[in-house]
Amino acid sequence: MSKAISRTNIVPGVVVKTKFITSHHKAFQQYVEYVDRDEAKQEDRSVAHSFSLYQDYMGNPNKTSSLFTHKYNRLTEEQKADLKESFEEAQKNNSIMWQDVITFHNPWLQEQGIYDARTHTVDERKLMYVTRQAMSKMLERERLNESAVWSAAIHYNTDNLHIHIATVEPNPTRSRGKRKPKTLDMMKSTVVNQIRDRGKNQDRINHLIRKEMVDQKKQDSSFAWRNRELKPLFLMVYNHLPQDKRQWQYSYNTIKPLKPYIDTLSEKYIKKYHQKEYQQLIKNLDKEVKELKKAYGEGTRDKGRYENYKQTKIDDLYKRMGNAFLQEMKAYDRKQQDVKRLLDRKQSRKQTARYKQHVPVHFSLRKIEKAFKSEYESWKNQQHYERLQRETEHDRNQQNDYERGH
Repeated sequence: MSKAISRTNIVPGVVVKTKFITSHHKAFQQYVEYVDRDEAKQEDRSVAHSFSLYQDYMGNPNKTSSLFTHKYNRLTEEQKADLKESFEEAQKNNSIMWQDVITFHNPWLQEQGIYDARTHTVDERKLMYVTRQAMSKMLERERLNESAVWSAAIHYNTDNLHIHIATVEPNPTRSRGKRKPKTLDMMKSTVVNQIRDRGKNQDRINHLIRKEMVDQKKQDSSFAWRNRELKPLFLMVYNHLPQDKRQWQYSYNTIKPLKPYIDTLSEKYIKKYHQKEYQQLIKNLDKEVKELKKAYGEGTRDKGRYENYKQTKIDDLYKRMGNAFLQEMKAYDRKQQDVKRLLDRKQSRKQTARYKQHVPVHFSLRKIEKAFKSEYESWKNQQHYERLQRETEHDRNQQNDYERGH
């Protein structure tokens, strides 16, 4: 039910590049001087020459915004002096200087409402905000958020807008300047997400999956008359589930052999009741993939951000729908167990009733047996008494005969 993603040659909306220099590098000192430059005299060619830090990227710095930092959009003379002092201290203590450049494709910025090609105006406040968000994430990831100082400027000197950022540690915590590739990926994704404001489309995608399809399934019994064609497959899956009900979850390995059948249940349900919502989901996913491709481009690392995005969301739908069916199977199992317990209780009561019906017979037999024993004992006593009487009479007669003979 998924569609293949077509490949086209697209210029990325955002590119992030980075390098670093040591405190002994000439560009380090030149940047310190640049921080303290007189902006009113920035057309002076000596100022352009001193800003060699980004000479590979920019050129004449008179087409640049004022320096900004994590706190200020435009530095006062006093704030610039404090910033220069921090950079000088960092240089003195042999800090690394990280040099980041965020480059934008102007047509992409225009689509996002940040840049107006007709008037050549830019929403600088938005770009400053985006920079701060990206730097905050970077510093936290690299564990520099307690030790680093940075400053940045927006540049308009080329066909593509740039933001140049310099970062140092006044009191260094490391001697190596290389940062993790994932850090740069995270910076880029932060810039893209903050500019695009993906929230609305993401919310719509998630709402279609979770509310309009899965939640509806949770309220719809597979045993309802309108769902009668699902019942045989439902029972087949139920009868092959593992004994341990804690494993009745879509992601468990023990469920893996049953996944194709669970997915078939989900597919049949979606096709019958949510075809319209599913098509809307596919449309939104295609739109999101297209926008992500325009933002990130088709580089080897960047295409991984969107290449599997659509299928991942479809898989999420089937996982949630599958769990909805498994939850229904748990509820069905509880009912089956309740029925079994009820039948067992009925059977137990029947056996008890049959036993009670035989109790009078057993009781009578015991009474007869007791009476017989009593009678037998009496009979034996009577016989013994009569025998004793006879023996006594016999002994008395013999004694009388003896006495008469003498």
